Amino acid sequence: MSGAISEEVRLLAAIAYGEASTANDPHEIGGIAFAVANRCRAWGGKTVSELRAADPNYSYAWDGSNARFNKLMRAPDSEIEPNPGMKLAVDWAQKALANDGPDPSNGAFWWDGLDFKTRYASRPKVLDGFKWGSPSDNIFGVPEKRREVIKYWRVRNKKTGQIVDGGERGRYDSVWVSTAAHGGTVFWRHNPDYLKANGAKAYR
Repeated sequence: MSGAISEEVRLLAAIAYGEASTANDPHEIGGIAFAVANRCRAWGGKTVSELRAADPNYSYAWDGSNARFNKLMRAPDSEIEPNPGMKLAVDWAQKALANDGPDPSNGAFWWDGLDFKTRYASRPKVLDGFKWGSPSDNIFGVPEKRREVIKYWRVRNKKTGQIVDGGERGRYDSVWVSTAAHGGTVFWRHNPDYLKANGAKAYR
């Protein structure tokens, strides 16, 4: 860490520090920082502040209730340098914004912590359908939730004017697929098959 900490670096560091478990695992903190920065780059090169405005529910840490997020946001630069966890978060935020890999999230745009296990049945990714990209990503010991979905092209019948199903556009067995897991965090991207079948954006 060198020089004054910029507003964007501080915000990203605070997200990574606040969202990660208190173990201060470097790959967990780094993975969260990279996941945010990856999504910013994919979404038209947004800043972290612009991402926060565009998707306020993206991170729980910045809603005002996360003590670690608040601590780093308010800490003078002089207090961050001697604090191993906060310094780690700032260092990773700088790397993530510069896209200076390797990326511990393995290209992720999202993540989940322990509540993925404790509130498993109600988690949006579980309801959508998810699968493990690698068995080692299943740090919480919970089962996959796959569901086969087939999407069809919607075309207008020229004679009747009705919208009818055309040929198959694509099929997928999950909306989400894990990319990595570190500390107490699992990292995610959308399943490429889901994106193709729906013509969806990878960062939305």
